[in-house]
Amino acid sequence: MQNTKELPTSNKVLVIGGGLGGIRTALDLAEAEKDVILVDKSYNIGGLMTQLDRTFPTNNCDLCTISPNLSESGRQKHIELQAMTTVLGISGEKGNFTASLQTRPRYINLEKCTACGECLKAFPECVRFTPGLDHRAPTCMRYPQAIPQAYSIDLEKCDDIKALVKVCPAGAIIPDDIGRNREVKCGAVVLAMGAELFDPSHLDYLAYSAQPDVVTSLEYERILSASGPTQGMLLRPSNNERPKKIAWLQCIGSRGIQKGAGSHCSSACCMFALKEAMVTKERFRDDIETTIFYMDMRTFGKDYELYYQRAKNDFGVRFIHSRPHSILQAEGEKDLHLSYTLEGNASQITESFDMVVLSTGFKVGEESRELLEKLGLKINSNNFPVTAGFNPVATSKPGIYVCGTLQEPKDIPETMVQASAAACMAGKDIAPSIADEDKEPLMPEKDISGEEPKVGVFICDCGENIGAVVDVEQLVEYAAGIPGVAVAEAKGHGCSRESMEQIKSTIIEQGLNRVVIAGCSPRTHEAKFQELIRQAGLNKYLLEMANIRDQSTWVHGAEPALATGKSKDLIRVAVGGAIASKPLSEHSLPMNKNILVVGGGVTGMTTALELAGQGFKVYLAEKSPSLGGVAKSLRKTLEGDDVQALVADLIAQTEAHESIEVITGAIIVDHTGMPGMFKTGMQVGKQMFYRQIEHGVTVMATGALPNRPKQYLLGENDNVLTQLEIQTLIEDKPETVKTWDNVVMIQCVGSRNEENPNCSRICCQNAVKNALRLVETNPDIRVFVLYRDMRTYGFQEEYYQKAREKGVIFVRYDSDAPPTVKEAGKIIEVSFTDPILGMNLTVAADCLCLSTGLIADKDSTEELAQVFKLQRTGDGYFLEDHVKLRPVDLAMPGFYVAGTAHSPRSIRESLVQARAAASRAQALLARDFINLGAASAKVDGNKCAACLICVRACPFGIPFINAEGYSEIDPAQCHGCGLCASECPAKAIQLMQFEDDRILAKIEDLFERLEAKA
Repeated sequence: MQNTKELPTSNKVLVIGGGLGGIRTALDLAEAEKDVILVDKSYNIGGLMTQLDRTFPTNNCDLCTISPNLSESGRQKHIELQAMTTVLGISGEKGNFTASLQTRPRYINLEKCTACGECLKAFPECVRFTPGLDHRAPTCMRYPQAIPQAYSIDLEKCDDIKALVKVCPAGAIIPDDIGRNREVKCGAVVLAMGAELFDPSHLDYLAYSAQPDVVTSLEYERILSASGPTQGMLLRPSNNERPKKIAWLQCIGSRGIQKGAGSHCSSACCMFALKEAMVTKERFRDDIETTIFYMDMRTFGKDYELYYQRAKNDFGVRFIHSRPHSILQAEGEKDLHLSYTLEGNASQITESFDMVVLSTGFKVGEESRELLEKLGLKINSNNFPVTAGFNPVATSKPGIYVCGTLQEPKDIPETMVQASAAACMAGKDIAPSIADEDKEPLMPEKDISGEEPKVGVFICDCGENIGAVVDVEQLVEYAAGIPGVAVAEAKGHGCSRESMEQIKSTIIEQGLNRVVIAGCSPRTHEAKFQELIRQAGLNKYLLEMANIRDQSTWVHGAEPALATGKSKDLIRVAVGGAIASKPLSEHSLPMNKNILVVGGGVTGMTTALELAGQGFKVYLAEKSPSLGGVAKSLRKTLEGDDVQALVADLIAQTEAHESIEVITGAIIVDHTGMPGMFKTGMQVGKQMFYRQIEHGVTVMATGALPNRPKQYLLGENDNVLTQLEIQTLIEDKPETVKTWDNVVMIQCVGSRNEENPNCSRICCQNAVKNALRLVETNPDIRVFVLYRDMRTYGFQEEYYQKAREKGVIFVRYDSDAPPTVKEAGKIIEVSFTDPILGMNLTVAADCLCLSTGLIADKDSTEELAQVFKLQRTGDGYFLEDHVKLRPVDLAMPGFYVAGTAHSPRSIRESLVQARAAASRAQALLARDFINLGAASAKVDGNKCAACLICVRACPFGIPFINAEGYSEIDPAQCHGCGLCASECPAKAIQLMQFEDDRILAKIEDLFERLEAKA
């Protein structure tokens, strides 16, 4: 008899923490039709990212990047959002937890509050705020897109409660609010509380507490931010003057250097400093001198090395390899005096700066630590939760998962990957959701036939991005005078919940029948506004967007008058397109819920097993004769986990699973279809038989290749090995290792050069791993590691420290003076310069070990990219849709990437990506029908001459000549590329959404505007 206690009894997942990781976890689950309770102790969700200014490596606006996610999480029907809520405790077991929640009183009715700000104006002392650089009393809404979009009252500071209640025009203030305590049932728990930043106040030598011009990296972000205390103006806190020299100090609170610092590396600090220095140079004048003092520049992420090189070569950021001694300010002086020494030079240098930025690392907050202890979770020496070796999102307690910086310090893409992986794991632990039969129906779609155009133009201010460049009120005035425009309004941050509700109300109340949004890119915001106008009763295709941010203010920021004029042109064009727009019908087809996973390594097998475990049919295609990939040649991870046991177990599970069909010797040759209805052809077996697979989504897990560059006698001398080869020798022939006296390892061989400009990410940890194994096998051995930057990020730093304690000798070399190697009989002589001693040294090595890393299989990825129409990076990896927010989604809908097909990464990280890809695939496959949209080609049979040009032009083979003798295009198969419409000599084909009259209307309106200006 089955044990019913093991079955999940709750159909909800509790996500604790409303930062970017918690939001992504909640959205992945919600999109997969699973119910979520998302709680956060703050007044609004968004976490640390809402306080940042820009994101690396694209330097895009942070709020613009995150706002669609914030808004969506507030509107998702499967997400119950609970702000100002603390988890008191959790009892029970996987599938049947009970969580005790305590929600503090906000004294605001969220349903009534419109965030108008009247309470703040009249009673600023009664509004809660987040302390920071801004010593005024700002609203608790720390950023414009705050969710929930409502104020919060601190009733204890209010002397006249009746007057406070009376001042609110919406009647939203409720002084008798007492909060509430409740218990909720959940089948799984995801911990996403994030981490706190190290507080350097107690470190006197850094002068942080004494000098206002010494700030942390987060405080500097707030200075740069348009929503910060100086509205994005770079000013010294001490005197409000523009600084001319700024220094960044790395590793403050990380790598065990300062008092109270963690022994780990905080992983993202180097990139923070690079970004801040580059943005400073870009936005505020090239003559501002920016200097970064560092120990190791750890730019190990995808294309991050290129970002580092841009900072040095294009922006002129100065880098000094040094750990500064102290920061002082002489009495009566403005400047900060920073003391430091250089390698090979014992004399102390003192240099003056206007500001010093401390790159502070991550640590577990006290409240988070207490909750981890309450839950009975194992924690490490730095108070982070201990997780499973090959599943870093699984804590020591079944059913409780962790993601983001609470698991280990990391940056945004890795947080997003872990968040999706946690959603994948948590989704398996809950009971199926109850069908929602009470879904609120949409308003009937308004029939606008015969109506005169009544266009509503809504112009976003968007802080620094738009309003700081163009005159928004002037744009509103101009838009109001365009023929056909009935309403023109400025809407601040138009994608905020408040603004969207106001736009919706205006559409309904004013009887608008077309809408223009002038603001951000339609690539990120069009779907959101289409949904909005559909809720207001309009066909979603009666929307036009004028991208005045990307196409005007961003590119013409130094010319506000011209940018304002160009914005007027864009708005006029959009109005012309809106007037010519017509309601369109969308097409839908049944979803094929089978999955094709390309690549049978550990990543592909893990993805297949996760999806098959959820009841999906999976085709696992591997081009080699067997499963396992590169991992078959690995032995143990840096943490000591057995890779061979993992590979054997995955192969056994994959081959035995009834829902997984393994296809080895498979070569992908063709591909057609659309998300939810793909067809992929492959040649299989020794006879290369052709086989076609029908599936709904595709996961690319094709892996990468071990690099073997022709350097340092590799392949020419038997005593020159790679890290991959030496780890096998250590395990299989320890007696050989015991005869060695000296081993030299050279880092960055075949990486960070012209041929392969990026960092291979895994080389430093492999060097440390193998160095420790060598010392363990032969305690008398001397191991030299010659490196440019030791990139042992996160908890790997502790193994780096252990290697130094065990006597491993680490010597830094400069890329302009790399080590040299020559044969001397059976010995390899390795010569290098020791920067500390300032001397040239030569070591007679029994073995020279090269850290060569991984490279993309360019021939394979190029062929697959052509077949699947995918984009690649310059070094041959598949290019994700968005480097920050969608790191496992590819630009082609329905395609996902995981593991080293994305970029070099460890097995632990690859397996996390495998589960993240599975989660993202489940979100798509949760639908029963595919929405094809309305952008399909339509043929006018009266004009068609059956010339076959469209048949020949279509890359997808969709048009055909029907029985009536004219071309026909099936809207369910059309990809909406428009080639047929552009090639048709008779102009018989129109592409819906891009009809001729709509395009011509835009052009005519633009010419009218230009003629008027002339």
